[in-house]
Amino acid sequence: MKFSIMMAAGVPMACAAFAGVKSGHGEAELIGGVSAYEPGAKVPVAIRLKIDPGWHSYWVNPGLGGMPLTAKWTLPEGWSAGELRQPVPKRFLTGDLPGFGYEGEAVFLVDLTPPAAAAGDAELKVSLSWLTCDDSACVPGDAELSLKLPAGEAKPGEGAAVIEAAEKKIPKPVNHTTSGVAEKDGKVIMSFKMPGDFDFEGAEAFPATPDVVNPGATIEIKKSEEGWTASAPKDEYAAGPVKKYDLVLAGGKLPHPVVVYWRGKE
Repeated sequence: MKFSIMMAAGVPMACAAFAGVKSGHGEAELIGGVSAYEPGAKVPVAIRLKIDPGWHSYWVNPGLGGMPLTAKWTLPEGWSAGELRQPVPKRFLTGDLPGFGYEGEAVFLVDLTPPAAAAGDAELKVSLSWLTCDDSACVPGDAELSLKLPAGEAKPGEGAAVIEAAEKKIPKPVNHTTSGVAEKDGKVIMSFKMPGDFDFEGAEAFPATPDVVNPGATIEIKKSEEGWTASAPKDEYAAGPVKKYDLVLAGGKLPHPVVVYWRGKE
C-alpha cells in the first residue's frame, strides 16, 4: 500500500506510510485501514491530527468561537464518502471562552465506498482545514492528502490498528427512545430511555449540536422514573425553540461512548 502526501501547492512532500503535513500548529495524516479495495465494499480510512503542546483544535460543536476540522473529498467516479466521525472531545477554556475539542492527538474516521464496477488503482484525495488555538492566538491549518489503493482483496493494512483503536473513542448510536426535549425555566431538558444495562451515572455529556445549551455549563444527567434526563441552561445565542439535539455521553459506567438524539417537527 502506498501513501502519497502532498502540500497544498501540489509539491510532493513524502511517499512513506503515515507521512504527515504540518500546517500551523497541527500535523495531518491520511491512513488507510486496508491494503486494497474491493468493489462495492467500504474502505475504512482515518485522518490523524497531531496538535502541538499547549494548543487545541475543535470538535463538531466548537463552543464559543473555534472551527471544527472539515474534510472535502475528491474521489474517483462513482466513489462516495460517509460522514466524518469524530472522537469524544474535551472541555477547555480559550481565555474566557468555553469550547470543545482536542489536545495532543485526534483520530477521525471515514468510510469510503467504491462502486460495484470499480477497477484499477484508485487515488483518494482529501482537503483538510482546521483551527488551533491557545490562550493568546488562533492559527488555521490546512493540508492536501492522498492515498493510493489497488483493487484486490481488502486485507487489513498498516493502519488497521490505528483505526481499531480510534473506533473505541467514537460515540456510537444506540437504540433508544427520546420522549422529547422541553424548555423550562431557561433550561433545555432531554428525556430518553435506553434498553439493556446502560447506566449513565457518572457519565460526562457533550452537546454535539451547537447553539442549543450553554457550552460552559455542565449537563446534568439524572435517573428518572421513565429513564434518564439531561438538563442544561439554554444557549443565550439560540434562536427560537430547539429543533435538533444530539448528545454525546462518555465515561462513568458506560461500556463505550454513545450518542442520543432528538429531532423536532419541521
